[in-house]
This record gives sequence, C-alpha cells and structure tokens, in this order.
Amino acid sequence: MSTATASFPSIQRPLLFAAITVAAGLFIHLAGIGFKLPALFAVGLGMGVALYHAAFGFTGAYRRLFTEKDISGVTAQLIMLAAAMLLFAPVLAQGQVFGQGVVGAVAPVSISMAFGAFMFGIGMQLGGGCGSGTLFTVGSGNLRMVLTLAFFCIGGFWGSLDLEWWS
Repeated sequence: MSTATASFPSIQRPLLFAAITVAAGLFIHLAGIGFKLPALFAVGLGMGVALYHAAFGFTGAYRRLFTEKDISGVTAQLIMLAAAMLLFAPVLAQGQVFGQGVVGAVAPVSISMAFGAFMFGIGMQLGGGCGSGTLFTVGSGNLRMVLTLAFFCIGGFWGSLDLEWWS
C-alpha cells in the first residue's frame, strides 16, 4: 500500500449514508420554516466539506510551520484573512447589507480574555486541533476528537455565560 492511500481512512458507507440522510432531513425541515436557515445550513455544510477535503485546521498549520518549516498553511490563513478584510470592510463601512444593519463586534480586552485564550491554546494543542480542525476531524469519523469537541462546547458555553468573576 502506498503512503498516499495509507494516510486516509476508508469511507464508511453506512455512516456516510446516515450523515447524508440526517443532513437532508434537517435541510427539508429547515426549508419548511423559511429560506434563510436552509441557506445558512447549506453554506455551513459546504464549508465543512471543503475543510475536510483540504484537511485544513488552523493550529495544524502553525504546528507544521514550526516543526517542518512548511509555511503553506499559514499562507492560506493570511490569504483568507486578507479576503475577509476586503469583503467585509465595505460592508462594515456601509453599515448594512441586504437591508440588515451590521456593525463590528467590539469588546474590552481584559485579563480574563488573555487567560481564556491561553487555556484555549493549551486545550487545542493537547486535543490535537483547533475549532475548525476538531470539527472536520470529528466529521471525518475520528472518534478521539469527540472528547475534544465536547469540552470545546462546554468551555464555549461557560464563557458565554459572562460570569462576573471573569471580569
């Protein structure tokens, strides 16, 4: 077996069929509610498939930069950041898009934010992936990352509670 085929797991057809069935059912359910949610679902699903096929994760790119001197992942992130800035700057300057008001998210920088970012970085390195990397590896059938995803969700929920002692 060549190294190119050895690095990718085989397709588990029953799980793929179940995932497609659930996604189609959810899409049909959302379509009964209106147009916006199924459109957002389709965009999210498409982005997830793209991340999976690109095997793209944010922390992995930095890990490869330091361990293998490979800058391709960090370069891709910088290109995505530049594209996002070019696309969103005019929208933010206009103040609205498609009749909906838009503003930038502004929050104070604090010790709690720095502490949370540090904890996030440690957790994602121990877990072996960042938010997007964790999602695409769980989506590709890596059950080890389910634990990382569970604690990622718990930490995100806890952080969203805006507890006073964080301030």
